[in-house]
Amino acid sequence: MKEKKFPMKWLKALDWFLREKRIFYKEEELLSPHTTIKIGGQALRTVYPKEIKEFISLLDYLNKEEIPFYVIGGGSNLLVNDKGYQGVVVFTKFMKGIEIFKENEVLRLKILAGTKINEIIRLGYERGFGGFEFLAGVPATLGGAIRMNAGAFGKSTSLLVKKVTLYQEGEVKEIEPKENDWTYRAFKIEGIILSAELELIKAEKEEIRKNLQQVWEKRRATQPISEKTFGSVFKNPPCCYAGALIERVGLKGYQIGKVKISEKHANFIINMNGAKTEEVLSLMRLARKKVYENFNILLEPEVKFLGIEDGCLD
Repeated sequence: MKEKKFPMKWLKALDWFLREKRIFYKEEELLSPHTTIKIGGQALRTVYPKEIKEFISLLDYLNKEEIPFYVIGGGSNLLVNDKGYQGVVVFTKFMKGIEIFKENEVLRLKILAGTKINEIIRLGYERGFGGFEFLAGVPATLGGAIRMNAGAFGKSTSLLVKKVTLYQEGEVKEIEPKENDWTYRAFKIEGIILSAELELIKAEKEEIRKNLQQVWEKRRATQPISEKTFGSVFKNPPCCYAGALIERVGLKGYQIGKVKISEKHANFIINMNGAKTEEVLSLMRLARKKVYENFNILLEPEVKFLGIEDGCLD
């Protein structure tokens, strides 16, 4: 989508609104430190609400004034234009908290969108409840994990989510998702996720610990977890793994400028320090082209784009 620039007077009005509401914000902050691949230019404003009511008030204002904005959780699965974003970025990372309101054979939790997945896993382990171990080590917030229906090793976030609270067209709605509300790597119901209710299952601590250890060992063995990446680049097509297809066309370890396809897992792109957005896009285009030419499969990006026009991979 082509970016819409808004007049400076709108910025001044936004600053006044944020100061009046006492919502913390920064001017022209670099986004690269907030993404796991460490690429991205400045946003006109970055805003950090701490409570749901602040978040809703901010969303109401941005929508009313038609100011372009984007919500970021943990900053994974995201490629930001290194020329910046002509809009407002709202971070949910300070909007976190877990409320326990049922604990017997299942642990029912109400969790704010900015809460890190690993905090949920840790609380479950401490109380003897599991089910989220498959996402151990993923640098995501709950809101992002739900929106992307994050998954690994044959499991996905949708298995645990019982209720989602969304900001949708100026209203706050509670939804109990049905099976057809989820697809592979997506929660289909539109809106901005404010919080959700999850259920973890009672389990022995030793069993949870072993599950966590197995997940960590598998990640270390198969993924470049110590490198700057945004996680999986492409969604797996129904037939096979995207990484295997990219490897079969000979691109494992292939490098353009300061980015390369991981030698450990071909569905990961590594920023080797100082990488540019266009270098990442060039490598993604090449992988898509080669896979399509060889297998007649068009890989769909799992990564989201900010400040980058639609059709960037064509």
